[in-house]
Amino acid sequence: MKLYVKKGQRKTNPFVFVFLAIVFIGSTSFLAAKTINKMDEFNQTKSELEVLEDEKSHLETSSKDFTIKEEELQKQVIDLEQRLQQIKRENPEVEPVTEDNKKYAYLTFDDGPSKNTPKILDFLKANHIKATFFVIGDASQTATYKRIVEEGHTLAVHTNTHKYSDIYKNVDSFMKDIERLDQLLEESTGIKPNVMRFPGGSNNTIAKRYAGFDIMEQIIPKMKQQGFVYFDWNVDSGDASKSTQDKQVIVDSVLNGAKSKEQAIILMHDAAAKTTTVEALPEIVEGLRKQGFVFEKLTAETETIHFR
Repeated sequence: MKLYVKKGQRKTNPFVFVFLAIVFIGSTSFLAAKTINKMDEFNQTKSELEVLEDEKSHLETSSKDFTIKEEELQKQVIDLEQRLQQIKRENPEVEPVTEDNKKYAYLTFDDGPSKNTPKILDFLKANHIKATFFVIGDASQTATYKRIVEEGHTLAVHTNTHKYSDIYKNVDSFMKDIERLDQLLEESTGIKPNVMRFPGGSNNTIAKRYAGFDIMEQIIPKMKQQGFVYFDWNVDSGDASKSTQDKQVIVDSVLNGAKSKEQAIILMHDAAAKTTTVEALPEIVEGLRKQGFVFEKLTAETETIHFR
């Protein structure tokens, strides 16, 4: 059978259909790929937005927590300020201690060790106080010498015998007496003290009775040559005025004597008879603290108090 084409009608080339099909398929694939890319970008942007929303929510929560904590801290500060003002009202005599107004009290004990010395050490340890012990020689008290050093106090010399008639006979007798005490203390503790106090003080009149008027003028330079720093005192507890002084006399003497001082070097004794000195310590410490004093021990670097 033959096919006829009307005159004037063009015959379609089959390759055109193929070409058009390829173009259509290609365009469709391109559009599909582009659509997929757009969807991926959209999903990625959506995920980023979700992350940002989460971070925003977290920051808002943290900000609220911070505000709450800040308010709590402010309340605590206000409470502390109110408590401080209450303490000041209840303790009007207590002045806050600063570097500008700090006052130092030096508790010093002469003529020990004795049965009273461990009691004093116990009290000082319980109250976190360091003190100075001007000791005499006693071979049975080596453990006490050692305890004084181990607990951070100053172990200082006060002559070996404390016998005025012997030590103040002449310069040599004084130096030999000191040398014997030095040896005992070094053997007991392993340290060689460099702080000392003269029995009776550097201006004592008893020495003149045995060696003449200028004996102290000769002894003092010798002690300095040996590397010693000597201390007298500017507050007397009065516990040496009697064998066993009344406790209240001791308390009043110390607190009244220290009132006008910025540096109070306080003379006390821990010989066996001085039981009331031990009893007076709690009131002395409390009273000195109310006056604004802090406690220290004497050292070779401490500002000295000299009678001569």
